Amino acid sequence: MSLGLIPQEIIEQIKERVDITQIVGDYVTLSRAGQNLKGLCPFHQEKTPSFTVSSSRQMFHCFGCGEGGNVFTFLMKIEGTDFPETVRELGRRVGIAITETAGVAAGASQRERQRLEQLNEAAASWFQRNLKDAEVGKGASTYLMERGIKTETVETFKIGVAPSAWDGLLKTLSKDGFSTAELAKAGLVVAKDQTNRRPQESSGYYDRFRGRVMFPIYDLRKRVIAFGGRVLDDGMPKYLNSPDTPLFNKGRSLYALERAREEAGRADTLIIVEGYFDAIALHQAGIKNVAATLGTALTPEHIRTLRRFVTKLVLLFDPDAAGVRAALRTLDLFVDSGIGVKVVSLPEGDDPDTFIRKAGPEGFAALQERAPSLLDFAVDHSLRQAASGVIEDRIRSVDEILRILQRTTHRIEKEECLRRVAERLGISQQRLIERYPELVPRDERRGTRKPAPSAPPSEGRFKGTPEERDLVFLLLQGRLDAEQLRALDPSAFTVPACRRLVELGLKHRGKDGRVLTRAVLDEAVADAECGSLATQLSLMEHQYDDEGAHIRGCLELMERKRREAALRDLIVRLREAERAGRSEEASQLNAQVNELRMQKAAVRPEVSQ
Repeated sequence: MSLGLIPQEIIEQIKERVDITQIVGDYVTLSRAGQNLKGLCPFHQEKTPSFTVSSSRQMFHCFGCGEGGNVFTFLMKIEGTDFPETVRELGRRVGIAITETAGVAAGASQRERQRLEQLNEAAASWFQRNLKDAEVGKGASTYLMERGIKTETVETFKIGVAPSAWDGLLKTLSKDGFSTAELAKAGLVVAKDQTNRRPQESSGYYDRFRGRVMFPIYDLRKRVIAFGGRVLDDGMPKYLNSPDTPLFNKGRSLYALERAREEAGRADTLIIVEGYFDAIALHQAGIKNVAATLGTALTPEHIRTLRRFVTKLVLLFDPDAAGVRAALRTLDLFVDSGIGVKVVSLPEGDDPDTFIRKAGPEGFAALQERAPSLLDFAVDHSLRQAASGVIEDRIRSVDEILRILQRTTHRIEKEECLRRVAERLGISQQRLIERYPELVPRDERRGTRKPAPSAPPSEGRFKGTPEERDLVFLLLQGRLDAEQLRALDPSAFTVPACRRLVELGLKHRGKDGRVLTRAVLDEAVADAECGSLATQLSLMEHQYDDEGAHIRGCLELMERKRREAALRDLIVRLREAERAGRSEEASQLNAQVNELRMQKAAVRPEVSQ
């Protein structure tokens, strides 16, 4: 049996059917780089892709932060799931039923998530049926038609309607076997206010969404995780979202990102809007790389998610004061993010929904083409706020931008931004630099600034000797023959991770005496001591002019170093025996020392660095 008490043969079947590049591609935009694929690492912040995925090896490794593993470890790291839950999810994807040891059920957390997923799907279906009902859905259908939403778009986005009844969803899903507690956990029903009620008068719960057009919210795996609703009358709040649940957090989720991801990856650009209808209208107009925030400003969690797919964002907010403030609030988020940001300003009185219906995709493309960068947009707005033409007032108006620029760790980027701000102000960069000390908080000027969190340690550079690195690299590549493997001695490797990988290589050998690389990597990935090094070396690409000669050189050099270490040890023991007057022991040790010195006369091999 395997981890999680799922039969090992089931795990092996899933491994054979799953392609890691497809799974990782759901989260990271990958491009071909030699025989592997590369993208920006989803586990740490970087501007240059160092995250590598191998289809032939079915492995991934980041040469920046050192994270690595197979398809199971990737999903466990990025989704925060445990091993059994990850196996079940992959099993569902490839159509393999998961059977577990009798009497051992899935964890309570996993059962809860599965139940909530089923509940949300049932609720989404009910909302959609309501919209199609000639009587119940009449008002919502008319409203959608007036908003210019086509029937096929309604089907694509699974739009529905929640009728005005207080408990329509509660009654329907209760009949389908879902409990009130489950409905409350999913955020679909709300407990009635029990204040001043006697126990016998407590009547429980009512539907959260009533009299609203309903928009299912999906995760990146296209599972319904929450809902948003828009009132059909003048009621408040105009828009209502599901509360946070075990499946949903609005600070991490974006509406329609699961649909926009593929086109955004192709264009390397994602357009961010503020509302459901804005996103839907742009998709309907053929602009597919669009997602919407869910009633909240962009968050650091959003940025970490978006960095997996694109390096460019377009912010499309309403042109009113609130929209401008929303754009400006994001400036701090993008410092050192590796994402370039532009801001599209719509004509006065328009929102994305109305503009796209009037001007079409071509009109929007023209706006996007001449859109300023987020920094230029922020500087321009700040300068407009300066009531006086005095240069000191104009500088003070961009002080907040200067404070943000101070925090960037990229010197070239900082200098370029300063140059652009100076140009807009019509002064020299030096004048802005001179203002920096005035902007630093007082405790930082006193030297009490908290140290910045250290960057993740880089595992890309091997810590041992070149010959150890190359031999383990060739072992993991399956390029050592049986005779060469027999010459390997794990104890001769000074790096513990190398020693462990050699032990695994000698353990997993086929009938021809060669290493069974898949078996070695499968075991190594689960080994904390050598897992990162295994993925790093297995995904390295390197060729040697004369591979056989290089292997012989590495083996000879390691043997020579082993003899030198043994010689040093014998000399130390010889000196101790001589000082202690143990003449017979000293004579034997002296003979061994002389023999090793004779062996050292061999030509020293060279190993390329």
